[in-house]
Parts: sequence; structure tokens; C-alpha cells
Amino acid sequence: MGLTSARWAVGVVIAALLCASSVDARALRAELDVGVTDIVAPKGSNEPIARARDQVLADADEVGSSSTDDAAAAVETPKPTSSSDDDDDVLSTGITKGLVRRTAVDGVVFVTWANNHYKDFARFWTMRLKSLGLTNFMVGAMDDELYQYMTEMGVATWHMGSKGIEKDAVKKDFGWGSQNFHKMGRDKIRLIRDFTEVEGISVLISDIDVAWLRDPTPFFKRYPSADILVSTDLLRSEIALDPTLQTPHMVDGEGLEFHVCHAASNIGMMWFRPTRGSQQLTREWVRRIEADDKLWDQNAFNDLKALAGACAYAPDGTGLTDTTFGGRVTMGTLPVSQFSNGHTFYAQRLHTRVGLEPYAVHNTFQFGGTPGKRHRAREANAWLGDEEINYFDGDPELPEKGMFMSYTPMIPSAEAVNLTMFAERSWPEAQDDTFPAIETVDEEIVQRNKELVSFQIKQIKTAAAIAQTLGRTLVLPPILCGLDRVWFPHFGRFPGSAFALPFVCPVDHVINMDLADASKFREWTFYSHPEFPAEMRESVATVEVEASDADDALSRPFPDGTEYCVRGPGTGGDSPDGDSPDGGGGGGRLEAQTCGWLGVERDASIAKRRASVPEGYRRPDDVSSALAGVRTSRILHLDTVVPFMPGGSAHSEEWKKLYDAQARTYPPDVWCCSKAGPLKYEA
Repeated sequence: MGLTSARWAVGVVIAALLCASSVDARALRAELDVGVTDIVAPKGSNEPIARARDQVLADADEVGSSSTDDAAAAVETPKPTSSSDDDDDVLSTGITKGLVRRTAVDGVVFVTWANNHYKDFARFWTMRLKSLGLTNFMVGAMDDELYQYMTEMGVATWHMGSKGIEKDAVKKDFGWGSQNFHKMGRDKIRLIRDFTEVEGISVLISDIDVAWLRDPTPFFKRYPSADILVSTDLLRSEIALDPTLQTPHMVDGEGLEFHVCHAASNIGMMWFRPTRGSQQLTREWVRRIEADDKLWDQNAFNDLKALAGACAYAPDGTGLTDTTFGGRVTMGTLPVSQFSNGHTFYAQRLHTRVGLEPYAVHNTFQFGGTPGKRHRAREANAWLGDEEINYFDGDPELPEKGMFMSYTPMIPSAEAVNLTMFAERSWPEAQDDTFPAIETVDEEIVQRNKELVSFQIKQIKTAAAIAQTLGRTLVLPPILCGLDRVWFPHFGRFPGSAFALPFVCPVDHVINMDLADASKFREWTFYSHPEFPAEMRESVATVEVEASDADDALSRPFPDGTEYCVRGPGTGGDSPDGDSPDGGGGGGRLEAQTCGWLGVERDASIAKRRASVPEGYRRPDDVSSALAGVRTSRILHLDTVVPFMPGGSAHSEEWKKLYDAQARTYPPDVWCCSKAGPLKYEA
């Protein structure tokens, strides 16, 4: 993921250079624009009538050498072929046009691809779409095992295989940035090209790690002249960057981003209409990546987008430009607040702040590999399919299934960590140039962030020791981070982002999810998991842990106004309802948030048993004895674990042994980055 947004920064520079090109894309388009007929824009369209059209330009050389009649024919949108030939029309990735047509609904199909290593992601992806009432989706199977599994699920699938990856390797984790990862990317682009060859069918191409939260089809159909709509690595919403230009083209407050070149396009979510322009771009895309095995598929797309100085256009407020790919493609950038990347959704909660409901989130901008992607989707309560793997049984090594323990996390005292130093670097108080990039990890703000986070990791390991003593699976707490995590030097927030510090950060910011044993714990929003059994959620006991004055002096609660829940359709929190100034259903008010333990605690219909751990009950066996009366409760929630953590009044050699035994399950990760490099958290 680090490389993904590193490319984003490089992409902006490249775009700027291309924008300075001496080639006049508009003049080029004027020379090529033959046989294009203006049509009336349909109701709900964001485009001026004069620009709304359903045809695109042919290749410059083809048009330039053709007669007028031939040129007109060349720019027409391809028409469907006879269906009798479709099942015999096998495209390069093994798909037949017949299967595509049978799967499509109203001329639209959703497509992804995967191997058996990502079986649970394929299940999650298809179940999310089914939950929206959709049936028009397909999964390309790169190995026999996934093909069989998708067939058993009743999902439209086909043997896609791989052109460049060996048969045994195609079943494994490709590993971001690896040789096989790039070969898989080439398979993806060939797949995109194939689908644009199916006449009359528009296709949504989606990476397997995208969570679809709403049906995006009505949004896409507002732009009938767009050949391609694509997601972005942009970190701020620009749908209202110029309200005078953009507001007239919005529908229900929704619109495209202002300029297609303000950030690199991310090819994880792409909408293609079956036009000549889409076909020509995807054919050239395949040609380029097959000619250069070092060219990354996403970089190649951004190069094609900016071809012939395409970025030099003046936006008209529609969000579309007809200058891309040398004037042959009309393109727009999907709104990052609603077709979100991993930073705008999980870190910034941008959709909540702007008061718009998200359509999807692509699990990018994260630090935990495949386990990190999975855990993030679960943290947002967007993951589906866990019933199939007995996820609600808890740690598979425990003798009694379905027994869980959570706790209320604390942060260091105000004397130890002053949160104001982080808040000073919040947006909009601090712009990207207000503070310089952090020079070394010895700077006070880095050290205080280390103390803030390490204090919480120590509580996690302490709670895990208590849960082990009680024979329960630990449910992680929310984690408060003072600084954002990026893979290059920064001043405290990802440059270009717009959110407040400190913030509840994804767990992969602080725990190494690639090394952690995720079978031993559950995400902090586990109790609001959409598949969480109701009978378990209604079996609750709260535990008061008596703390000494010294324990109380060590810690304090999270600050008022903390935004805990990722909210919106398909998540565990409340969707925006417009009651608050930010349209976010109550902003950071705790009572407005219902994910995880917050929802259980505030649900008056759930009868909660009560227990306590008196100050005299400090040994592991004592804690078990004190809680014997609520042993049968499925959910056990402690109001603090501070007395038992290192430095706490009850910490002992017995607790230390149990605490140290958690090291492999919860390995601390690093904060990144100062100019001198990262800093590892301690626990």
C-alpha cells in the first residue's frame, strides 16, 4: 500500500508535467471530432445538453485516413451482436459474451476476479452485492478451487486462469508489489479489455477488496456521455471546490470530483461504457503493459489518461472532460467521499464530515497486508461471510465457544501526554505547509505519540492475559492515535488530508497485522457485526474493577467528542441523518454512536448482569473467583484493566508471565515517518 500512494505523489508531478505539454488536446479533438451527434441529456444528468452525447471518437489515424462515411461509422458506439454466436465467442480471459449477457441486468454487470487464497474476500464481495439486492455480478476464478466454490455459491463465474503466473503460484497470496502481483495486474487489464468488447454492456470493474455499501448504478447512469469513471487516491473532497460551477450539476448533493488530474486515478473501481473510446484505451493499455514488464498497470492508466496534455483543460463543473487519452475518451473522477479509499474512509471518516452516504470503500492506504484489509472491513462492520467460518465461536483453541471479553480503554494522564500538541496539527487549523515534516523520532510530538499508543498496547496485552485466565476471546478496544501513519516523512497528517488529530485509528496503524495471530482476538466493533448472533448480544455482564488512587492517576478516558464509529449504510454506526451541522447523525456525540460495545451499553432492551473485582482480588485465580457469578454471560465487559497492566497496582509476577505470553499475538508495529525514519511502539 505504501507504494500505492507513493505513486499518487509521483502521479501528481507527472500530471503537472503533462499539463505543461505543448500539444493542444482541444485542438487535436477539434480535428478528430467527426460524426458526433448532440443529444438531450436525460433527467438527473449532471451535464449540459450540448455536451451530453453517447458517442466517442475513433483513433486519430483511423479517422484521419477515412472517408466521411467511414469516419462516422468509426465513432459509433458498438451495437450488440447476435446472441446465437455469444456462447462461442470466447474472449482472451476465458469469458464468453453469452455468460456476460445472461448475467447483466439492464445492460450492467459487476466484475471482479480472485484466486482461492482470497476465497473469503470473494465470499465477502459477493455477499455485499447480494445484500443490496443485486444479482448481476461475476467473479473470474484464477484457479479450479475458487471456480468450484463460486459455482457452489451460485455465483456467475468462469475459469479465468492467468497468462503469466505459474499454476501452483496462482493459488497463493500474490504479495503487493511482487512479480506475481504485477502479472496478476496484467490479467486484470486483459479482463477489462475483454469486457469492453461485449457490445451493449456497461461494466463495473472492482478489486476484490472493495466493500460495496450501496448500489452505484444510479450514480453512474447520471453520466451517459462518460466513457470511463474511475476512483482516485485524492485525499480531500473536491465536489464543491468551485460551487458556482459545480452546484448546478449536482444531484442530491452528489457529484464528480472537480478535475481528473488533481490526483492519480486508482483503478480499483472503474466504470466502463461499451464505447469505441473505452475499447481503444483498454487495447492500448494492454499493449503497453505487455510490451514492458516493469510498467505497473495503474501507472500505465494514468499515463494514458494524461496523454497529449489532457490535464491542461479548464473544468466546466460537470466533473467530466473530453480531453483524456488524446481527446478520444470522456472521463470523470468518482467522488472520494463516496467511492472511498482506505484513508478517507477509515482514518478521516470523510463521508460523515461532508454528510454523504458512501457507495463503496476500497481497502487501500493500509499497513497490514491481506490481514489488515480484512480487519479494517470488520472494524467498519462491512465484512460479511463470517458465519461460514465459525468466527463467532471465538479462539478455536478455547474449550468453551462463544465467550468474549472486552474493556473500556484508557489513555495516559494529561501530565504524561498533552493532546493539544496533536490537535494543533488538525485540519483546517493546520494546512499542509503550516508545520515542516518531522525531522527525527526524538521530537517531543513523536515521543508523546509513542507514549500514548504504547500505553494502549500494554492494556491490550493485559486484557488478553485476563481473557486467557477467564477462558475468553478478547475483543480489541478502539485505539486513539495522536499522529497519522504514512510511509514517508510528514508533519503529523497525510499531506492532502483534512481531518482532526488525535483520532481513532485502524488497528494496523499500531499492531503488525501481518505477524499478529488474528484467531486469538476480534475487532473492537465485533458486537455490532451484522452477523453477530442476537442471543449472544443479549447475554451481557458488566464488571467494575476497583482501582487505587495511583491507578487513577496513571490514566484518563478518551477525550469528549471522540469519533469512534465508521458510519453509513452497510456499517455498524448510524448513517448520516442531517441532524447535526456536519450531517453525520450527531457528529462525535457518544450517544449517537452505536458500533461495538457502545451499542450494547446503550441498548436498554438488554438486561445486563453486574459484577466487580474488589481491590483485594488481584491474583489471576482471584479474578476468576470474583467473576464466577457471571461466568455464563457471553459478553463480559470490564470498565478498566489499568490496575493489572505494567505499572498498575495489581501487576505481579503471575500477571507478568501471562502478559509476556501475549507478545507474539499482539506485536507492536511502528509509527512512520520522520525524515530519519520510523519509531517502533513498545509494550
